[in-house]
Formats: sequence, C-alpha cells, structure tokens
Amino acid sequence: MSRAPIGAFEATVLAVEDLSPSFRRITFGGAGLQAFGPNTHPRDLRIKLVIPPTGASAPEFDLPGFLTEQEAAGVSWYQAWLQVDPAERGTMRTYTVRDWRDADRELVVDMILHTDANGHSGPAAQWAESAEVGHRLHIIGPSRDSETPCAGIEFAPGHAHQILLAGDETAVPAIASILDSLKDGQAQGKAVLEVPSPADIIDIDAPAGFEIEWLPRGGADVGALLEPAVREAVRSETRIPAQVGAGPSDGSVAPVRELDDVNIDEEILWDVPAALTEAAQGSSSATEKGERPFYAWIAGEAGPVKRLRRYLVQEVGVDRRQIAFMGYWRQGRAEG
Repeated sequence: MSRAPIGAFEATVLAVEDLSPSFRRITFGGAGLQAFGPNTHPRDLRIKLVIPPTGASAPEFDLPGFLTEQEAAGVSWYQAWLQVDPAERGTMRTYTVRDWRDADRELVVDMILHTDANGHSGPAAQWAESAEVGHRLHIIGPSRDSETPCAGIEFAPGHAHQILLAGDETAVPAIASILDSLKDGQAQGKAVLEVPSPADIIDIDAPAGFEIEWLPRGGADVGALLEPAVREAVRSETRIPAQVGAGPSDGSVAPVRELDDVNIDEEILWDVPAALTEAAQGSSSATEKGERPFYAWIAGEAGPVKRLRRYLVQEVGVDRRQIAFMGYWRQGRAEG
C-alpha cells in the first residue's frame, strides 16, 4: 500500500560532529526512519525538523500517530500540525538534507549555529548546540514507499552544461548535496559560498569541472560579498549573451523584463521554474523548452537573493526557467 507522500518520523541522534564554528553535523537514524526516504538523490531536499519543547531530549507528543489519524480524516499534515498546542508540539524549522544513506537508513543534516547581535539563537540552533547521541525529535519529510515524486526538491537543471550555485551559509549544505549529485554528469560550473568566517570553510568534494569560491564575510553584511561575486560569475559566463541577447541589433534599448515585486518582510521569496505559470514563462526570454545551456540556483537571506533576481532576470535577461531563486531566511524574522 502506498503511503502519503509526506509523513512524520521519529529520528534518533546517532552522531554529532562540529565541522566549523557555524556548522554542526547531526546524523539521525533509528527504527523511526525505516519508512522515511526520497525516491531519488536528495539534492536540495527540504525537510522539517520538529524541535521538542525547550529542554526536552525527546518528543512529548506522538506526532506520527496524530498525523496518520488526521490524514485518514482528510486533513493535511500542516493543518493538523496547527491544531496542536505549541507548548506540546514544539517548534518546526526547515532544513535541507546534506546526505541520505539509504542502505543504512541514516539522515545527515548540517545545522547552522546562528546567533543574533545579542548572542541569542533560535530554538533549532539551541537544540543543535545541546544535541547528544540518543536524543530524539520528529522529522517531516518524504515517505519511502510513496508513488508520488519526491516533493521539496527545486534543483532541476535539465540538460544544462554550465551551472552556477550560490548562497550564504544556510545554502551550503544544499549546495554540497547538489555537487554530490553532479559527480557522474558532464556539467561544469561554479559554486559561490559566503560564510561568516574563514574557519567556516569546510571540506566539499566538488565534481570535475566545478570551481568552489569561498567568501568569508567577517564583519560585512550578509550578502555583501555574495552579490558582486555572482555578478562577476555571470559576466564571465560567455554563453549567456548569446542565448538571451545583449540587445536589439539596431542598437536600441532592449525592453525591460518585468518582475512581480515580493515584499520579503511579509512573504517568502520563492521564484523557481517548477512554480512558474504559463504566463510567467511566456514573459521570459526565448529559450526553447528543455534547452538550458545555463542554469543557476541561488538561495540564502532574502535581501541579496531578491536583488540578484532583479539583476539576472531584468538586467542580464536570463530566462526565468533557467534559474531558481529561494529566500531561505530573512534577517530578523523567524522561519517555520
């Protein structure tokens, strides 16, 4: 019998490893993950970690059982989740999968130890800082036996042979996983990674033909180094002008490609090829369907991502079907 595409699973901490001052790797396993699993390479797969109430080393609420009951009643997992008292259910945060070891049923998540200007961190970072082998939490993610394509994956380069990956520290785990998925392919490209400090430059095994550029920002604002690096990377990609056109041959100014404005303080910036309507696709440039000589994936703090979206689509003219823009977080705003 096919399971629902998304389910809740209990996961047990098997190992904790500090990769750098900002990255802590948590490896999960246990009997609760037997039914978990994407039916493909995880790439940039998003999952939800349900952090137990403050101070608890294990969940105090049977979320998998509750969601199964609600599913039978026709209630979606998220609507069911909202019915539960926050003091009982805990806090939900979104992370990307760093690695999924299917044979061993082990899930690896690299968690970011973020703190604000006053040294305070959110519930997920607090949990990660105190996590020990044997601690448990719930994970919401894909069901192993579902016949539905795995949801939560945006990286879809088609037949692109030149790929640009860019993001801040919150995107590093996803980019590392994406690079793993490209090892047997022919694509080449560059990954641009902005991190808090030089100590946060971690070991990532890039496939042949890929360059990794690390940008430790020190005291600079988030995105201050990432934005110019992405602009430079795009300028050096010689295939782009040929595919989108540098402008009319008569020397007149090319028409501006309009973009809907996203208020990143009130909504999530999530402009990805899979979500484009036919109208939006028709308003982009004239790349043939399925033809993606260049593909870009950009994620991180919503401010820089929004500005790069405007630059690449409106100023450079990259077809929106060839690029994924994702605001993983917004400074000063808690994400679910």
